[in-house]
Amino acid sequence: MTKIKAPRSGVSIRMYRPGHGDCFLLSFKKPGRSTVPFHMLIDCGMKKGSHAVEDRGTDAILEEMREHTGGKLDVVVVTHEHEDHVSGFPKLDDPLHPFKKFEVEELWLAWTEDPEDDLANELRDIYGDKLLALAMAHHQLTSLPAAAAADTTLIETLEEFLELEMGEKTGSEILKNMAKTAGVSLRRSGDRGEQAFAAVFSAKIRGKRYKQKLQGLRGMAKKIKFLSPGDGPLEIEALGDKVRFYPFGPPRDRKLLTSLNPRRKEEFHAGPYAMGGVGAGLFAAFEARTGDADASPFDPRFRFTSPEEPPEGETEADEKVRTFYSLHYDNGDPDRRIDADWLDDAEGMALRLNSEVNNTSLVLGIELTKSRQVMLFTGDAQAGSWRSWADVSWTVDGQTVTAKDLLGRCTFYKVGHHGSHNATLNGTLDSPHANLSWMAQNEYADHFVAMIPTNKVWAYGKKRPWRHPMKAIEDALFLKAKSRVIMTRYLDKDDNDEPIRKDKPDLRTDTGITSSSASWKQFVKRTDYNESYVSYWLEDKL
Repeated sequence: MTKIKAPRSGVSIRMYRPGHGDCFLLSFKKPGRSTVPFHMLIDCGMKKGSHAVEDRGTDAILEEMREHTGGKLDVVVVTHEHEDHVSGFPKLDDPLHPFKKFEVEELWLAWTEDPEDDLANELRDIYGDKLLALAMAHHQLTSLPAAAAADTTLIETLEEFLELEMGEKTGSEILKNMAKTAGVSLRRSGDRGEQAFAAVFSAKIRGKRYKQKLQGLRGMAKKIKFLSPGDGPLEIEALGDKVRFYPFGPPRDRKLLTSLNPRRKEEFHAGPYAMGGVGAGLFAAFEARTGDADASPFDPRFRFTSPEEPPEGETEADEKVRTFYSLHYDNGDPDRRIDADWLDDAEGMALRLNSEVNNTSLVLGIELTKSRQVMLFTGDAQAGSWRSWADVSWTVDGQTVTAKDLLGRCTFYKVGHHGSHNATLNGTLDSPHANLSWMAQNEYADHFVAMIPTNKVWAYGKKRPWRHPMKAIEDALFLKAKSRVIMTRYLDKDDNDEPIRKDKPDLRTDTGITSSSASWKQFVKRTDYNESYVSYWLEDKL
């Protein structure tokens, strides 16, 4: 198989198509006479079952990538720890994984992954506590008879989230493993379970499944960098001064880091998405047992004080449930009534935590210094991260360069979170927050291209559909880019509802260009579709 040849100028951007996920390979020509390209991989993952091409998941993609690159990756960038970004990386104990055949020079991660960063450690601990609360909620939903009629959608949402973060679907299994880690028993010990509860919390449960993926990758890299907004700009010796790297995010402001949804003027469709204090009731339900009964969301009739002896006939499983959850016992007979309204908080908190991880995405601006064009790779950064960019700046050759300056020269945008509602902000050039209108200004406007890594039919066809990409954002991108929008896989349906693959860009007449337009012809010439990837050549000149 032919190895990748870097373009004579600029960069080849290859978006692999394993499925619904991000996997981008950037290939630059090194200065001088070297014929070996500089390869940068940004993420490698896909959602389970979302194959864009049958039997061509991340393993097949990696085998092909290794042959194309010679197995040498100069830099690997991981934006954040979600399945659709890191499932293609190996665990430490997986020597046969196809990625283990690569040689990795440098690994770039966000500051939120730095074990020496106090704020990062604090945020991970808080996140871990929330994971444990959700595991407890799932255990209660599936264990208590009174909760048997609970909405199955809520249970499915929790299972999907827990499996994503922990590798296990059931709250009971997670609690058992965490209690074992903490060295405590979940059996009643005469203190209503506060000590066991506190001990499990102190174990600092953290999402382990994709942490393990990063541990495997960290073990392969010769050097690791943790990047913060405003660092650099970074230059790499092998590329000379031809390319600069600007970290935009994630923000170090706690409020912005946990600010996820666009406000009315920032979104591409009407309606607020304020989440408020999602999970507050859920936490109060568990934390009330530490002594603050007024914080409990349970009506007093559902609370209990553990009797000196357990009720007659109580099983060990019942005891665990009674120890951990506020049930009302009357004359020794368990009354399994439960005020489950607070459990509705669990679904909202699971969805919110998923977005909070998105908002820790490492965001990079990559500048081709000759033409001053900029590529923007956002991972899945949410609204709060976008807002933070307005305050980020760098010093280049004695001059201050702002994020707005760089976005004004942005001619390539890797669309955030597959085109979801809160990962590309709306606005105007005068808006105080970064938004789509800030990109590609003046002479750069006619060169703007967007790539959306999404298997649209799979996403929209889920039991609980994901609007990836959201139609309003997709339409805005087509207008902004004048149809120069590339997706992982274009799919339509025929009269029998069967998928039809279209392996070429869509030309939309409402964008003001035609198939005979010079800009469209140039775009098509620089774009290559095949079964494994879509590539685009961004030349370092206007």
